[in-house]
Amino acid sequence: MAVLSLRYNHKRLESFPIGMGDTFMIGRQDANDIVIDNLAVSFHHAKVESIGDEFLLIDLHSENGSFVNDQRIKAHWLVDGDIITIGKHTLLFSNPKNRNLPDKMSPSIVETMQMDTEKFRELLNRNGLKKPPRAKTLPAPTSSLAFLSEGRKKLPLGEHPVRIGKAPTSDIVVNGFLVGKTAAVINRLEDGWYLSGVGGLARVKINGQVVKAAVKLNRLDVITLGRLKMQFLQVA
Repeated sequence: MAVLSLRYNHKRLESFPIGMGDTFMIGRQDANDIVIDNLAVSFHHAKVESIGDEFLLIDLHSENGSFVNDQRIKAHWLVDGDIITIGKHTLLFSNPKNRNLPDKMSPSIVETMQMDTEKFRELLNRNGLKKPPRAKTLPAPTSSLAFLSEGRKKLPLGEHPVRIGKAPTSDIVVNGFLVGKTAAVINRLEDGWYLSGVGGLARVKINGQVVKAAVKLNRLDVITLGRLKMQFLQVA
């Protein structure tokens, strides 16, 4: 079983076993599964989600960002030995099952920014970690989202995550008191596109069913959130 070990100042505070089908929310608010009481941490900062037999770290549009092995990420496939930095705390990801995996574990949807911090580099060197492999080049997008509830053009789906919510910086902005700043995320994986619910009282749905975990999108699926209604289109 995979384990996330929370650390502060090189001291282990707590360990969190994470199994198949689990989703762990990380943030400053008490409702999270892993609570980090630090002002540098957003209320809902990031989450680790089980997809198949692999684990995906997703940054939830946090103010200060999430880092994995010297890189700022939006989404990252976790492998054994990865160090996640959130605020002043770190989470060590341990999973013997995917130790020394080949290139297929490359973070295909990762979008990175170099973190130029000597202290963090020293931490990496001390733990003997290597930078993750380069992201794979994915084929040109063949899928899109068609908006059924408003007169907007189709949104092509590409390599980067699509964030849905009421935050002005969202890729798809949805207004509504009950809609979360980041309510849902669509991620592109090697076998297709997956929709994940993130936050807010208004829940994202696929074909009328509330999305509780990452769900693979199928051709002509209808996605709804508040007043938003759109359809997933895919070239056969």
